Amino acid sequence: MPNKALTILIADEQHLQRLYIEKMLNQLGYYRIVPVQTLEEVQILTAIPAEPFDVLIINARLMAHAFGAQAQVRHVLVYDHPQSNAPTGVMPGLRVRLPGMPDNLNLEHFMDIIDPPEASQGLRVLPWLRELSRMPVAGA
Repeated sequence: MPNKALTILIADEQHLQRLYIEKMLNQLGYYRIVPVQTLEEVQILTAIPAEPFDVLIINARLMAHAFGAQAQVRHVLVYDHPQSNAPTGVMPGLRVRLPGMPDNLNLEHFMDIIDPPEASQGLRVLPWLRELSRMPVAGA
């Protein structure tokens, strides 16, 4: 069960991109989401160190303008990021860069790292492992 107290900030200039990511997060059980359009909004909302956001999901175009800025967030997912080794101004606990737009699987794995599922739910089987288990064994 997702931690409903996690706060997530989505930053993208395109409204439909923000809406798409927010909808995927809602499907995963996360609802404390603040979508913003500009870097200035990100800087205002993350300037207070006493209440940092748990997650910042930001488009690389906006992040490029944030060089040197120190946003108060715990974890960052930068997407549409062409260079995996380019520096970013945010120093979170976890920083992940994706070359394209995140999909359901990317977001689910990212959130599982930040907000691991409870052990009482049993083991989660990755889709590729599930498919592998359905394949017949050669020589059996």
